[in-house]
Amino acid sequence: VNNTDAEGRLVLGDGVAYADKDLKADVILDMATLTGAQGIATGKYHASVIFLGKYHASVITNNENWEPGCVKAGQNSGDLCHPMIYCPEVHFAEFSSAVADMKNSVADRSNAQVSCAGMFIAAHLGFDFPGTWIHVDMAYPVHSGERATGYGVALLLSLFGQSSQSALLQ
Repeated sequence: VNNTDAEGRLVLGDGVAYADKDLKADVILDMATLTGAQGIATGKYHASVIFLGKYHASVITNNENWEPGCVKAGQNSGDLCHPMIYCPEVHFAEFSSAVADMKNSVADRSNAQVSCAGMFIAAHLGFDFPGTWIHVDMAYPVHSGERATGYGVALLLSLFGQSSQSALLQ
């Protein structure tokens, strides 16, 4: 542990590993307030809702078909999200260590922090994970001033509601 402020990603990594190994999930979505860099990477406002002052979340996935689905679900629900680069072959080197399997924080804080933090989570699945992994960093859209926004509930309902047997969610 080289960054005690990045302890949540250790727990999240264990969670996705559990979902894979014990629950045998073929679609794993993790959502967290993972990085302060998330709001910087996605920007403050979406042009079509600038008057609402809504932030985007960021989304990273190993499945190119789910990426536009997440963006569309965000547009449909109002819980906006924007894709981040997913390039583990380039960015995962940020976590290399001379004494451990990996570090929990990047070596170079100016190198795609949001993507790298998400890839830290993906590393707990293994980059050869045959299922779909989706990571949503919602650090900025979860609050507006001192109030919580409820971000994420509508996004998940929009994204997965079609798969439900409930007519209400369809």
